[in-house]
Amino acid sequence: MNLPVRAARLLSCGWAAILLSALFLNAASAADDPHSQHQRALSNSSIKRSLVEVDLRPIALVRQDGVPVTLVSELADKKPVVLAFIYTSCTTVCPVTSQILARTQALLGKEKDKVHLVSISIDPEYDTPERLLEYSKRFDAKPQWQHYTGTLANSIAVQKAFKAYRGDKMNHAAVMFVNGGGMKSWVRLDGFPTAEDLLRELREQING
Repeated sequence: MNLPVRAARLLSCGWAAILLSALFLNAASAADDPHSQHQRALSNSSIKRSLVEVDLRPIALVRQDGVPVTLVSELADKKPVVLAFIYTSCTTVCPVTSQILARTQALLGKEKDKVHLVSISIDPEYDTPERLLEYSKRFDAKPQWQHYTGTLANSIAVQKAFKAYRGDKMNHAAVMFVNGGGMKSWVRLDGFPTAEDLLRELREQING
Protein backbone atom coordinates (compact mmCIF):
# COMPACT_ATOMS: atom_id res chain seq x y z
CA MET A 1 0.00 0.00 0.00
CA ASN A 2 1.43 3.36 -0.96
CA LEU A 3 1.91 6.03 1.66
CA PRO A 4 -0.84 8.48 0.53
CA VAL A 5 -3.52 5.74 0.51
CA ARG A 6 -2.39 4.43 3.91
CA ALA A 7 -2.43 7.95 5.34
CA ALA A 8 -5.90 8.59 3.98
CA ARG A 9 -7.19 5.38 5.55
CA LEU A 10 -5.62 6.21 8.89
CA LEU A 11 -7.12 9.70 8.75
CA SER A 12 -10.51 8.21 7.90
CA CYS A 13 -10.27 5.78 10.82
CA GLY A 14 -9.22 8.65 13.07
CA TRP A 15 -12.28 10.72 12.15
CA ALA A 16 -14.51 7.68 12.59
CA ALA A 17 -13.11 7.17 16.10
CA ILE A 18 -13.68 10.83 16.93
CA LEU A 19 -17.26 10.67 15.61
CA LEU A 20 -18.03 7.50 17.58
CA SER A 21 -16.55 9.07 20.71
CA ALA A 22 -18.70 12.18 20.23
CA LEU A 23 -21.83 10.08 19.73
CA PHE A 24 -21.01 8.08 22.87
CA LEU A 25 -20.46 11.23 24.90
CA ASN A 26 -23.67 12.77 23.58
CA ALA A 27 -25.61 9.63 24.48
CA ALA A 28 -24.13 9.62 27.98
CA SER A 29 -24.88 13.29 28.40
CA ALA A 30 -28.46 12.79 27.23
CA ALA A 31 -28.94 10.06 29.84
CA ASP A 32 -27.85 12.47 32.55
CA ASP A 33 -29.56 15.53 31.08
CA PRO A 34 -33.03 16.17 32.57
CA HIS A 35 -33.90 18.03 29.34
CA SER A 36 -33.07 15.05 27.10
CA GLN A 37 -36.74 14.29 26.43
CA HIS A 38 -37.12 17.87 25.26
CA GLN A 39 -34.28 17.34 22.80
CA ARG A 40 -36.13 14.35 21.39
CA ALA A 41 -39.28 16.44 21.09
CA LEU A 42 -37.36 19.07 19.13
CA SER A 43 -36.29 16.45 16.61
CA ASN A 44 -39.93 15.52 15.91
CA SER A 45 -41.45 18.14 13.65
CA SER A 46 -44.82 16.43 13.10
CA ILE A 47 -47.90 18.29 14.32
CA LYS A 48 -50.95 16.55 15.76
CA ARG A 49 -54.17 18.58 15.61
CA SER A 50 -57.16 17.87 17.85
CA LEU A 51 -60.02 19.66 19.61
CA VAL A 52 -60.28 19.99 23.38
CA GLU A 53 -63.17 21.29 25.47
CA VAL A 54 -61.88 23.75 28.08
CA ASP A 55 -63.86 24.77 31.14
CA LEU A 56 -62.24 28.11 31.97
CA ARG A 57 -63.08 28.78 35.59
CA PRO A 58 -61.92 32.00 37.33
CA ILE A 59 -58.63 30.57 38.61
CA ALA A 60 -56.43 33.22 40.23
CA LEU A 61 -53.17 34.03 38.42
CA VAL A 62 -50.63 36.84 38.58
CA ARG A 63 -49.65 38.73 35.44
CA GLN A 64 -46.04 39.61 34.65
CA ASP A 65 -46.67 43.16 35.90
CA GLY A 66 -47.67 41.79 39.32
CA VAL A 67 -51.41 42.39 38.87
CA PRO A 68 -53.70 39.61 40.21
CA VAL A 69 -56.07 38.40 37.48
CA THR A 70 -57.95 35.36 36.27
CA LEU A 71 -57.61 33.91 32.80
CA VAL A 72 -61.38 34.29 32.40
CA SER A 73 -61.17 38.03 33.06
CA GLU A 74 -58.14 38.42 30.80
CA LEU A 75 -59.98 36.80 27.89
CA ALA A 76 -63.38 38.36 28.59
CA ASP A 77 -63.11 40.59 25.50
CA LYS A 78 -63.40 37.39 23.40
CA LYS A 79 -60.46 38.22 21.17
CA PRO A 80 -58.78 35.29 19.42
CA VAL A 81 -56.15 33.57 21.59
CA VAL A 82 -52.95 31.60 21.15
CA LEU A 83 -51.93 29.99 24.45
CA ALA A 84 -48.87 28.04 25.56
CA PHE A 85 -47.36 26.69 28.77
CA ILE A 86 -43.73 27.56 29.48
CA TYR A 87 -41.21 28.02 32.27
CA THR A 88 -38.32 30.43 32.22
CA SER A 89 -35.51 28.02 33.18
CA CYS A 90 -36.39 25.63 30.35
CA THR A 91 -33.63 25.54 27.74
CA THR A 92 -35.22 23.55 24.92
CA VAL A 93 -38.98 23.33 24.31
CA CYS A 94 -39.97 26.65 25.88
CA PRO A 95 -37.56 28.94 24.01
CA VAL A 96 -38.72 27.38 20.73
CA THR A 97 -42.36 27.84 21.73
CA SER A 98 -41.69 31.45 22.68
CA GLN A 99 -39.84 32.07 19.41
CA ILE A 100 -42.89 30.78 17.54
CA LEU A 101 -45.11 33.19 19.48
CA ALA A 102 -42.67 36.02 18.77
CA ARG A 103 -42.82 35.21 15.07
CA THR A 104 -46.63 35.09 15.27
CA GLN A 105 -46.61 38.51 16.90
CA ALA A 106 -44.40 39.85 14.11
CA LEU A 107 -46.58 38.39 11.35
CA LEU A 108 -49.70 39.90 12.91
CA GLY A 109 -48.17 43.34 12.43
CA LYS A 110 -50.74 46.06 12.98
CA GLU A 111 -53.36 43.40 13.75
CA LYS A 112 -51.47 42.16 16.81
CA ASP A 113 -53.64 44.16 19.23
CA LYS A 114 -56.66 42.14 18.08
CA VAL A 115 -55.21 38.86 19.35
CA HIS A 116 -54.18 37.62 22.80
CA LEU A 117 -50.90 35.73 23.08
CA VAL A 118 -50.77 33.95 26.43
CA SER A 119 -47.85 32.19 28.14
CA ILE A 120 -48.56 30.47 31.46
CA SER A 121 -45.76 29.26 33.72
CA ILE A 122 -45.79 25.65 34.87
CA ASP A 123 -43.04 26.47 37.38
CA PRO A 124 -44.69 29.37 39.25
CA GLU A 125 -42.69 28.85 42.45
CA TYR A 126 -39.57 29.92 40.53
CA ASP A 127 -41.19 32.12 37.89
CA THR A 128 -41.97 35.30 39.79
CA PRO A 129 -43.63 38.17 37.91
CA GLU A 130 -40.20 39.82 37.75
CA ARG A 131 -38.65 36.77 36.10
CA LEU A 132 -41.54 36.49 33.67
CA LEU A 133 -41.22 40.16 32.76
CA GLU A 134 -37.52 39.73 32.05
CA TYR A 135 -38.25 36.58 30.06
CA SER A 136 -40.90 38.37 28.01
CA LYS A 137 -38.42 41.09 27.10
CA ARG A 138 -36.10 38.49 25.60
CA PHE A 139 -38.77 37.81 23.00
CA ASP A 140 -39.85 41.43 22.54
CA ALA A 141 -43.35 40.69 23.85
CA LYS A 142 -45.77 43.54 23.22
CA PRO A 143 -48.73 44.41 25.50
CA GLN A 144 -51.06 41.88 23.84
CA TRP A 145 -48.65 39.06 24.79
CA GLN A 146 -48.83 38.47 28.52
CA HIS A 147 -47.09 35.97 30.79
CA TYR A 148 -48.74 34.58 33.92
CA THR A 149 -47.67 32.90 37.15
CA GLY A 150 -49.41 32.26 40.48
CA THR A 151 -49.54 29.41 42.95
CA LEU A 152 -48.48 25.93 41.92
CA ALA A 153 -51.97 24.60 42.64
CA ASN A 154 -53.57 27.19 40.37
CA SER A 155 -51.04 26.62 37.60
CA ILE A 156 -51.84 22.91 37.74
CA ALA A 157 -55.57 23.68 37.70
CA VAL A 158 -55.17 25.67 34.47
CA GLN A 159 -53.03 22.94 32.92
CA LYS A 160 -55.65 20.35 33.82
CA ALA A 161 -58.39 22.51 32.32
CA PHE A 162 -56.50 22.33 29.01
CA LYS A 163 -55.69 18.63 29.54
CA ALA A 164 -52.01 19.54 29.35
CA TYR A 165 -50.86 18.51 32.84
CA ARG A 166 -48.04 15.96 32.76
CA GLY A 167 -47.27 15.72 36.48
CA ASP A 168 -43.89 17.47 36.42
CA LYS A 169 -42.33 20.36 34.54
CA MET A 170 -39.61 18.08 33.18
CA ASN A 171 -42.26 15.95 31.48
CA HIS A 172 -44.12 18.78 29.82
CA ALA A 173 -44.69 18.45 26.10
CA ALA A 174 -44.61 20.89 23.22
CA VAL A 175 -48.25 21.90 22.82
CA MET A 176 -50.10 25.09 21.90
CA PHE A 177 -53.77 26.05 21.90
CA VAL A 178 -55.75 28.30 19.56
CA ASN A 179 -59.19 29.80 20.10
CA GLY A 180 -61.04 32.03 17.66
CA GLY A 181 -62.49 34.04 20.55
CA GLY A 182 -64.95 33.05 23.26
CA MET A 183 -65.28 29.45 22.08
CA LYS A 184 -65.36 26.51 24.47
CA SER A 185 -63.57 24.27 21.96
CA TRP A 186 -59.89 24.99 21.48
CA VAL A 187 -57.66 23.65 18.74
CA ARG A 188 -54.80 21.73 20.33
CA LEU A 189 -51.55 21.50 18.36
CA ASP A 190 -49.08 18.96 19.72
CA GLY A 191 -45.57 19.64 18.48
CA PHE A 192 -44.10 22.83 17.09
CA PRO A 193 -46.51 24.55 14.70
CA THR A 194 -45.11 27.43 12.69
CA ALA A 195 -46.38 30.96 13.15
CA GLU A 196 -48.06 30.54 9.78
CA ASP A 197 -49.84 27.43 11.11
CA LEU A 198 -51.12 29.42 14.08
CA LEU A 199 -52.38 32.28 11.92
CA ARG A 200 -54.14 29.83 9.61
CA GLU A 201 -55.87 28.22 12.60
CA LEU A 202 -56.94 31.63 13.85
CA ARG A 203 -58.38 32.60 10.46
CA GLU A 204 -60.24 29.30 10.11
CA GLN A 205 -61.83 29.65 13.55
CA ILE A 206 -62.72 33.30 13.09
CA ASN A 207 -64.20 32.72 9.63
CA GLY A 208 -65.62 29.29 10.39
